[in-house]
Amino acid sequence: MTRRFIRDNAFLFAAVLLPVVVIGLFLVVTVIPQWTVPAPRYDVLLQTTEYHQAGGRVSIELLVRDERLHATIRGTGQNLYAPRVRLWRFDHTTLNVQEIPLDLPEDPPAGEGSQTMMIDALRDQRIVTDTRAPDGYEARTRTRGGPGLIGDIFGMRRYDEALVLANRGRTLPIKAPSRNVYEAPVFLGWLIDDRR
Repeated sequence: MTRRFIRDNAFLFAAVLLPVVVIGLFLVVTVIPQWTVPAPRYDVLLQTTEYHQAGGRVSIELLVRDERLHATIRGTGQNLYAPRVRLWRFDHTTLNVQEIPLDLPEDPPAGEGSQTMMIDALRDQRIVTDTRAPDGYEARTRTRGGPGLIGDIFGMRRYDEALVLANRGRTLPIKAPSRNVYEAPVFLGWLIDDRR
């Protein structure tokens, strides 16, 4: 009787089991890289910018030159507000983000020029700007859309960007605390320890 019931209702069983099997396969394919791909071996340098009411008197641009991190400082001029630049280090062992103090002058350079200086906190660190690290992880910006067609019609459009590290199906999101939630952290480079 049970076999006849299954045979008579095969379409119903297939309609129920097929989605369950597909979801199970999808979960297995997404979970396996988390177990089999090793964790990252290098720290990542990130930058965020925040707009705040006080506004700084200097504009700061972070750049990597000769595998060292430098900051170019320029005056903002009158009635202009520069965003606050913050530097972060993503620790590959704890998967947490820590802020690195910049310790830069708050006054603009003399004249109308700019001043470039090395960041002291990372003076002895080698920084590689390739998006792919030697261990295979790659820094990518992932864009997520808003609430779909209905949300677009009613003005609820929202796009989020997030920085992730990806390697052969394994992804690790990086979240740096920032007041400006609409801006993803900007990748600056990998901190390479030559003693490895």
